[in-house]
Amino acid sequence: MEHRDFLKRATALTGAVSGLAVARTLLSKYAEAQIMSLTNKRIKAKYVTGDSPGGNSGKMRGYLVYPAGAGPFPAVLVVHDNRGVNPHIEDIARHAELLG
Repeated sequence: MEHRDFLKRATALTGAVSGLAVARTLLSKYAEAQIMSLTNKRIKAKYVTGDSPGGNSGKMRGYLVYPAGAGPFPAVLVVHDNRGVNPHIEDIARHAELLG
């Protein structure tokens, strides 16, 4: 079902105010779910790009998290999730790096 169709049907069933309230409950609340701050001094994080395997899909973007100190240390690289690298996945990568 398309997003607009859902909102139209929810509004028709529950009224304009209730339809909007239902739609708001489906939105992601990334800031409320954040575990590891972007400004944590113990880790560094950045986006990196590289060629796709086989070279047939262009460039791929990943999120790299690694310790701030001198290494060598293990790192966490998230290349893609089924919904893309979103703020929630970035947060999990930062958390995993500190636990690792």
